[in-house]
Amino acid sequence: MKLRIPPALALLIVAPVFGEVVSGSTRLNEFFNPVTFITEVMLYGCGAIIVRELVVRWKKGWLAMLLLGMAYGIYEEGLLVQSFFDPTWKDLGVLATYGRAAGVNWVWTEHLIIFHALISISASITFVEILYPGQRFDSWVKSRVWWIVNWAAFIAVLFLWKMLIKYNSGIWQIVSTLTILLLATFARLFPDRILPPLNKTAPRPARFWWAGFLGYLIQFFLIYSISSSGGLPFPILMSLILLFDAFVLWLLLRWNGNGASWDDRHRLALLSGALCFFLIFLPLTSNGKYPISYFSSPLFLILLWLASRKVNQRVLGEQSAAPLTV
Repeated sequence: MKLRIPPALALLIVAPVFGEVVSGSTRLNEFFNPVTFITEVMLYGCGAIIVRELVVRWKKGWLAMLLLGMAYGIYEEGLLVQSFFDPTWKDLGVLATYGRAAGVNWVWTEHLIIFHALISISASITFVEILYPGQRFDSWVKSRVWWIVNWAAFIAVLFLWKMLIKYNSGIWQIVSTLTILLLATFARLFPDRILPPLNKTAPRPARFWWAGFLGYLIQFFLIYSISSSGGLPFPILMSLILLFDAFVLWLLLRWNGNGASWDDRHRLALLSGALCFFLIFLPLTSNGKYPISYFSSPLFLILLWLASRKVNQRVLGEQSAAPLTV
């Protein structure tokens, strides 16, 4: 199937699955509703393709992908659904009051920008690139017509949502647009590698899995335990989240030699650990409200395990076939 399905088409499906279904925002049965499916493919799928194509065409690396992933998060949550600003957004919970100031849900905004940059965009792109290692550095949308169609579909979702969303965040729409353009400019101008590669042996993939799993577990604990108790002013919580994420990034770069000393086993373990956080805790915390999660979460866990086995076999085979150097 992998040989028959173009990687761009695979990314069109993987991105909304990671961004919506795995996270529990859209249940598996809802995802197959034709309207939901098409809309989320146009948003997440086309967005992920645009980010990847820009990174490849600009000859950039992981930093550009993260910056463009942040821009995507602002596009979706700030311009489309406006959950960054709407205090009645259905998923906010306690974050509708804690962290709200000057018409912005600040803690939720930080939380979702990080989520979309890491899961909706970076994890989706990395996963599909692992499935298609021979096309990792190639453009996946070579036709100018399809490139325009992809952009048109991505932008069309904005106008569709504008007809549905009644909340008006005023000047924050302009701020969101300018921030998106600024992040895209940084992604274009920053060098593809900001740290020198280090020749070192990366730890076992299991350590990267735990980094992804515990990284998200601790971040969620910080956000929702502190916001529920109200024990800290929200700017301090936001600073703690940034410091923690910076620490995790530093740790990963230290382990992988600034991105030069790891392989697809480690990359897949890292993103699988983050995804497993959602897949494990969703059915445990839904209290039977979403019974489909008792089926979908184990299904995705099995698929990740099978992908891990295949990738492990491929990488080990490539290493054994590689010529010895002296």
